[in-house]
Amino acid sequence: MATQAVTSPLIIERRWTQTEFRRLPEGPPYYELEEGELIEMPRPRRIHQAIIKKLLVALDQYLTRQPIGDVWSEVEVVLSPTRIYIPDLSFLLAENMSRFANDDDVAIQGSPDLVVEVVSPSTARRDRSQKLRAYQQAGVPWYWLVETEPLLITEYRHTAEGYLVNQTAAETFAPALFPGLTLPLAEWFADRKDVEEESHE
Repeated sequence: MATQAVTSPLIIERRWTQTEFRRLPEGPPYYELEEGELIEMPRPRRIHQAIIKKLLVALDQYLTRQPIGDVWSEVEVVLSPTRIYIPDLSFLLAENMSRFANDDDVAIQGSPDLVVEVVSPSTARRDRSQKLRAYQQAGVPWYWLVETEPLLITEYRHTAEGYLVNQTAAETFAPALFPGLTLPLAEWFADRKDVEEESHE
């Protein structure tokens, strides 16, 4: 019996311009633009969504006390005319808010000050290599790569030599960009049942 090849994520095999990308109907499905290739984004699993929610709430609460900028979930980021990503979280300092200033803006134009990607099984290779290189080339100052099993945050900082690992954290995470903030990772997911279930799906 013949079998059909399965690819993930789905890649639409032709070159797309940013103008054509903008004309796509609003998702789902949602897409990213990768050097002119249209890539369908998988829907996040439960643990993926739980981590994003925890991070977003913690950062939002911090920024209410220390209004140094703003953070968004799943906003388009235009890194170049042929590369448009949708990070799990994006953050802009107040002085860079012009990159996403208007209420009708649909995308951050240029590099956020922080990008957060939560690794999923179907996105792991892109998050750890292709996207890391793209964010580095675009000059994104800070990149957090969040692994779900085991729960681990790797914080990269941009330098003249490229991205360097600033720290890795599994128990508590004190991000350099947000002085005084400590994220209790171990407490957030003390019951690892959800993570263990997902890792075996």
